[in-house]
Amino acid sequence: MNKIILIVLIGSFTFLSCKKTPVSSHVQNTVVESKTVVDFHPQYIDFVYMVTKSKVEYSDGGNSDQFTLSIRAKKDSVIWLTAGKAGIEGIRGLVRPDSVFVMDKLKDTLYIYDTKYLQELTQSNLSYANIQNLLAGNLMFPYQETDLVTKNETHYILHQKQDNMHIESRIRFDNMRVEQTTIVDSASMSRTAIVYSNYIVADSILVPSVCSVDISFNKNNQKVDRKVVITHSKIEFPVKSVNFPFNVPKKYNEK
Repeated sequence: MNKIILIVLIGSFTFLSCKKTPVSSHVQNTVVESKTVVDFHPQYIDFVYMVTKSKVEYSDGGNSDQFTLSIRAKKDSVIWLTAGKAGIEGIRGLVRPDSVFVMDKLKDTLYIYDTKYLQELTQSNLSYANIQNLLAGNLMFPYQETDLVTKNETHYILHQKQDNMHIESRIRFDNMRVEQTTIVDSASMSRTAIVYSNYIVADSILVPSVCSVDISFNKNNQKVDRKVVITHSKIEFPVKSVNFPFNVPKKYNEK
């Protein structure tokens, strides 16, 4: 169950980009200039609804699995998803700003959590707002003039500090969009690296069709590594409202 809920969260890391022509998604590790950049104006985009269909590959060192995943999102309100195999829906999830609901349709069980549970799974102090910013392709935390910005040959590198987290984001010169984000949490000693690639145009918006997420943390004095790769076969941004069906049968057990 933890694995599916983790995919719920990581699935929301898919983001939008506003440039309308494809660009290379290769991230270079060029040595960063020591001079601080002052002329930095990241673009922020908005959305109302987002719909995706995807394939998910999950591995944690000892186990691996694949799922199909469908996501629907409404800004500031809800992230809805279904996950399954061979055309059979096994999990339906609903993520709201203050709560998480997961229906295990194979075990007739409903799981209810608060958002702190997601933080335990990812070993990072991420909020719903952070997740939504990543979903929208914006910086996880809005840029402040006190943040440090440097650059290499192809990217701006934005360094931010929030509570125990250090966030490093790489933003391309040519479209001013986030291409890679690394989050280090000094309290939980965890590291999350997100890389977006294989850009396509969907509804006149440039989007990455592949999102790769690597999470590392220590548990019981042992290092734990988790990797999720999400490959989209469909991405849409509907103008009209979409449904988020989540009717729990009376026979379900609640946990």
